[in-house]
Amino acid sequence: MSDDEDTGRPVLRIARPHDAAALMQLKQRLDEQTSFMLLEPDERDTSTQTLARHLEDVSRSENSVVIVAGQDGELTGYVELAGGKFRRNRSTTHVILGVLTEASGNGIGTRLLQEAQRWAADRGLHRIELNVMAHNHRAIALYERMGFVHEGRRVGCLLIDGNFRDELSMAMILPSPASP
Repeated sequence: MSDDEDTGRPVLRIARPHDAAALMQLKQRLDEQTSFMLLEPDERDTSTQTLARHLEDVSRSENSVVIVAGQDGELTGYVELAGGKFRRNRSTTHVILGVLTEASGNGIGTRLLQEAQRWAADRGLHRIELNVMAHNHRAIALYERMGFVHEGRRVGCLLIDGNFRDELSMAMILPSPASP
């Protein structure tokens, strides 16, 4: 992971159970700041104990991880890879990415996705997939730059601020591990 404290850039690291309170605060701030995340502010289970247990479970997983970006004890973004639970989908992982408004535009999303891709490739995962709201043009541009391709559109599947919105499915196939 990155150690950028001297450069002023946020440090990237794998989240652990002791990060639950800070990560919950970040998720709640994201719920309030943007309608591009799936949950509305009053829909999230805000139990830090539940999140700490989730982070503990993730730390034992071979295909799931939560990576956070932060500086001076404050988290500014995160990426979660949630791997499949069964033999047939274990080599696929689903991405959730969130960056605070005040931290966006500084490359944090790019760095988080790069680290997630590296982490997944190092573990021999085959596919990373995500869903993104079709009107979230900035995120779509980021995902395209990172190598994700469009796979489908779910028409009118989300009700946001009284309007039905489409959601895009995007994915990327990771390079096969190098042969010895």
